[in-house]
Amino acid sequence: MWNIQESVKNFYNAQAEKFSGTRKKTWPEFFYIKEQVDKLLRTNEKIKILELGCGDGRLYRYLLEYFSQDRIEYIWVDISEWLINIAKNETELCNLETNSEWQESPKFYVSDMLWFLEKQDQQDFDMVVAVASFQHIPTKWERLLIMKNIYRVLNYDAIVLMFNWSFSKWFFKKYAKSILKSLLVWVLSLWTKAINDIYVPWKDNKTQKIYYRYYHIFFLYELKYLFKQSWFIIQESCYINKNWEKSISRIDSRNSMLLWKKTVLK
Repeated sequence: MWNIQESVKNFYNAQAEKFSGTRKKTWPEFFYIKEQVDKLLRTNEKIKILELGCGDGRLYRYLLEYFSQDRIEYIWVDISEWLINIAKNETELCNLETNSEWQESPKFYVSDMLWFLEKQDQQDFDMVVAVASFQHIPTKWERLLIMKNIYRVLNYDAIVLMFNWSFSKWFFKKYAKSILKSLLVWVLSLWTKAINDIYVPWKDNKTQKIYYRYYHIFFLYELKYLFKQSWFIIQESCYINKNWEKSISRIDSRNSMLLWKKTVLK
């Protein structure tokens, strides 16, 4: 499984600039993150947010359009050194444009999720966000360890908000060949492999090289069970459709959305 993680890392390092260039539009899902940040700031003077799989840092730049930087301590984590460099540069430019002072201490970390989380103090964050990044984690045990460590590093009454690709009509249409390959592997393995482990192609037009990125396309019940194993309390689980609306329909969705809270059980 280490080779899968390494291949994901190598892809994002090799294609960082092109990947970042295709991610200039604001995701509709960012609105729901902003909504939760706003709720937290109503009862806290300042909050600390951890973004796992931050990519080029566009979520933070979106949040700066609505919130003052001095009320949010933000931590960026990504497995790709090249994407972290882009995030640093773009965020510094954003601060110059908004006349914001740059945070003095380093807040960018090149790391896989589990290694970073295991190094953090207990009850240190108010919110953990993962946008289309948790789906790159290849094993059940690592996903569970990540979730349990997220629980450990969150304060009580803090939240985790996660978005992942879904088995939508769009996904089936665009990646039909990849899905069929996954189905074949599942059958040939006598059902020991996961049917929703998909390798999604990405073509580099300059070199004509085709990369295959690993994705685990979660079913909602998988994520619900995983979060329950990690002691979280369900706040919301749904899909986000192409109209930016919350929905129970997987077929017409863009991504799944899960909002969970760490709280004291009574």
